[in-house]
Amino acid sequence: MFKLNKMKGKKAFLAILLISFIISGLFGIAPAQASTVSYASISVDGKLIKTSYYMQNGRLMVPDIFFKHTGATVDRNEKYQSIAIERNNIVALPLGKTYMDYYIKEKNKWIRESLATTTTTIDGRPYVPLLVTAQKLGMTVTYDPKIYRTFIQTNTPEANKPIAYEKAETTKKQIALTFDDGPDKLITPQILDILKEKGVPATFFVVGEQVSYFPQLAKRMVDEGHTIANHTWDHPELSKLYTSQVIQQLKSTNEIIEKVTGVKATLIRPPYGDFTSADALIFERLGFKNILWSVDTLDWSGTSAEEIMTILNRDKSPGGIVLQG
Repeated sequence: MFKLNKMKGKKAFLAILLISFIISGLFGIAPAQASTVSYASISVDGKLIKTSYYMQNGRLMVPDIFFKHTGATVDRNEKYQSIAIERNNIVALPLGKTYMDYYIKEKNKWIRESLATTTTTIDGRPYVPLLVTAQKLGMTVTYDPKIYRTFIQTNTPEANKPIAYEKAETTKKQIALTFDDGPDKLITPQILDILKEKGVPATFFVVGEQVSYFPQLAKRMVDEGHTIANHTWDHPELSKLYTSQVIQQLKSTNEIIEKVTGVKATLIRPPYGDFTSADALIFERLGFKNILWSVDTLDWSGTSAEEIMTILNRDKSPGGIVLQG
């Protein structure tokens, strides 16, 4: 297996949306009624994250799962109707309440603090106060009125930041073929037949639910010398899931893979290449390497064989990882 290079930049997922608004207060973005949700980009360690937001009593409120982009785990406790956000310390924000509880690990102590805001649910998504939550988690928050932007520095040491891979380190004229979303009863057998005929190994990032439907194909992948890897249970956007849901997606998939093939998958590819810093940390904690790609053949969009070859010839390079859906 190739030694992998650290990805130099995460693939951009969203274009920056320019919002016209009036600044109000330190982190103010256009005063709005509590029911009005707008969109803006917030910088997290130099990376722009587009998010919905609204203003409540002059405070900027963001979706709870926004904090996953800072590397914090985020979960909802149904029993206590509370949002728990953890990064070094723990912040608990009960829904409908005007206070937070935060746990200081160094002192092994919970502290309750009143808020000027109420943790509120809009369209099914809880919104929490950005500034005070970030500060309790050890982050630095600033605002630049010249460009109307909020900046968050997570103060995470560079060595502790998660790694993603999009290329293998080699000077040889070799590329890695990878296939996503299977196994499928129609396409997967054809792919396996061609690979067997040509004597070419590949990596299959499989969906756990599909493995449960077609276990014999997953077993065939391994039996014929291919690498089988994790592509979640049912192909969700991980950035929109709570941390416990992400963990369940990965564990359930690995369990079915190991049950069917006897192999424990150690590679993960998040669906759509969509993941947050918190998700990436979970990948590492569970023993996965996060594998992206350097070449996308776009075959899922109906690209012809000739167009795929054009893309490969244009974008291939030693150690390249080729994505085929």
